[in-house]
Order: sequence, then structure tokens, then C-alpha cells
Amino acid sequence: MWGKGCPNGHTGNLPFAGSADSLDGLQKNLLVIGDPIEHSLSPKIHSFVMEQLGVPYTYQSVQVKKGELAPFIDRVRSENIDGFNVTMPHKVDIIEYLDWIDAEAEYFNSVNTVKNDNGRLCGYSTDGEGFVRSMADVGVTPCDKKILFLGAGGVVNTLAQKLAMSGARKIVILNRTVETASNICDILSDRFSINCEFADLEFATIGEKIKTADIVINATPLGMVGVSNDWESCEFLKSAPGHALIADLIYNPRMTKLLSSGKKLGLKTLDGLGMLIYQALLADEVYLGRTFKFSEIARTLEGTL
Repeated sequence: MWGKGCPNGHTGNLPFAGSADSLDGLQKNLLVIGDPIEHSLSPKIHSFVMEQLGVPYTYQSVQVKKGELAPFIDRVRSENIDGFNVTMPHKVDIIEYLDWIDAEAEYFNSVNTVKNDNGRLCGYSTDGEGFVRSMADVGVTPCDKKILFLGAGGVVNTLAQKLAMSGARKIVILNRTVETASNICDILSDRFSINCEFADLEFATIGEKIKTADIVINATPLGMVGVSNDWESCEFLKSAPGHALIADLIYNPRMTKLLSSGKKLGLKTLDGLGMLIYQALLADEVYLGRTFKFSEIARTLEGTL
């Protein structure tokens, strides 16, 4: 499946600078799929981008339940759908229905962007690069950093590998289901020259591991809108180095209890909206087959969501 690139599509790392000219006539019919899907911000983000670039488009949210990808793929091929974004729970399951996936999607075993290139369905992963670019916005690079993940579900496998690719020195993953964290560490150890540790997600362990962390990433749902549980205490942040970045993958609300506690301690913080925006903009580069400068679009988008 990992072979020749799609015609007019990106392969490997996506470029970030270029021109959005020659976009006239590029009507795009796009979708986002997932379950649940009703609260997705994808329609707002991609619609904004297409309107800014002057590209005629349609963009719809489609609920696709787990196990129902086959009829959806038939629809994509028959209804002239140009591409679609993929959210949970389909980022892994979608791969078997695609004709080609790029190198990072292959590595991460995850696809969040699919382009229909004349009937050939091509899969890409933009989540990892989206997160790295969101960190760059606050002046942080993963190179030579010690990174602590709180939680190991969802996108952590993708992010951990992307950060390792980007030169991280050490990754520690804490999770209540230790086996999940252990499996990710096994992948990292097999593929990268990086020190990876895993342990149970307990306050005492967090307090110990955070002492040497340069970047702390909350990948649990604690504090998310619609989730009844939150961090009982964020006292462990007092043990973080003064230069540490506290990142939360949650974007609703943008200011979680964890980030608020970090700010009060004078720590640099990062919410999850930047990653969401950048992964979407990178996906739009795939759909359009063009590269464009989107720093200004990203800043404007952040103020509208």
C-alpha cells in the first residue's frame, strides 16, 4: 500500500510555504466522517479556508458508525467526492479501503485525510505535523526535549512517533492501562534511537516524572466539555521545571483546569486548538494539490472558533 505517490498529491512531508494561485475552477466536494460527528469543528475550519482562497466548495459532516466504512467508500467513489477528513473511530480502520497511503500514515498506522484522485483514494496523516506546528507558534521545538504524555489513547501513538522523528531526546508515557503505553514505547524503541519509559498514571508518578520534563502533554479527556471528570488536583505542576511547556490536546474549553493551573505558576501553555487548525490546513493543501502560506489564515481562524 505504501508505494508510488498519487498524481498531483503530496508525498512524505508536506510543504508549508508557497502560492495559492491558479485555484480558479477547483470546485471541491468534501466531507468529514466520524462517530460522533455533530460537534466537529471541521466544517467551520475548512469552509473558512476555502472561502479565503476563493475555492468553490461543499463541506458536509457525515456520521459513519464503526463497521460501516464499506458503504461509505462506495458513496465516495460514486458521488464524485473529492476528499474527506477522518475522525474517531476510523483513523486506523479506513486504511484497508485506501489505494495508497503516505509514509507518515504508514508509520503511524493512522489516516486523517483522504484525497480522491481520479478514483484512487490516497491517505495522509497530518495530525503529528499539526501539533509540531502549533508548538512552533509558542516558540517550542521538540528537538532534544524530554516529553511527558499523560494518557496514551487516541492520537498519542501518532504524536509520540512524530516527536521522536523531530528529534525528541526522551518520551515518558503514563497511562492507567499500562499495556497501551508499553506498546507505544515498543514501537518507539524499535524505530528510533530514543529513550522511552512507561508507567501507571498516578499522581505520585506524575509528580516524579514531571521534574525533568521539558514538554508535558495531556492526552486524557479530563477537563473536556461533556466529560464529568477533571483533574482532582494539579499540584504536580509545581514540580515542573520553570521552562516547561504544558500542552493540553483539549480545545473545548480552550482554558482547561490544567492550563489555568500552569499559567498561575508562570508556565508556558498550549491548548489543542492550534493542532486542530494546522492539521486541517495541511489537509487542505492535500485536497487542493497546492502549497500556500497559511500563518495568517491560522491566526484569523483561531480568533473565530
